[in-house]
Amino acid sequence: MYVAKVIGKIISTDKYEAYANKKLLVVQKLTLDGKATGLPTVAIDYVGAGEGDVVLVGAAPGLASTVFKVPKAPIRELIMGVVDRVDVVGAVPFGNSVPKKAKRKKK
Repeated sequence: MYVAKVIGKIISTDKYEAYANKKLLVVQKLTLDGKATGLPTVAIDYVGAGEGDVVLVGAAPGLASTVFKVPKAPIRELIMGVVDRVDVVGAVPFGNSVPKKAKRKKK
């Protein structure tokens, strides 16, 4: 699992049956201090996420097949939650409920 930000969507009228009626979103993996890292990837939305949301993405083998009850679904990444807040010791909090100008607390 990892935390990511939804940075776009994919619109496709003709797609593999396992993707029928599913929202495909482009996600960018985030570091524990909320910075983008690596290359963007495509994930199937299970929770109603939208562009700009910070989300929890899972990539366990067979997870999407179980969740969507579709045998042999070629789904690798699944958005499983919308993140309200990520707090890591020594880092600035980030997430959907954190004000944009959150400041690190002084010790």
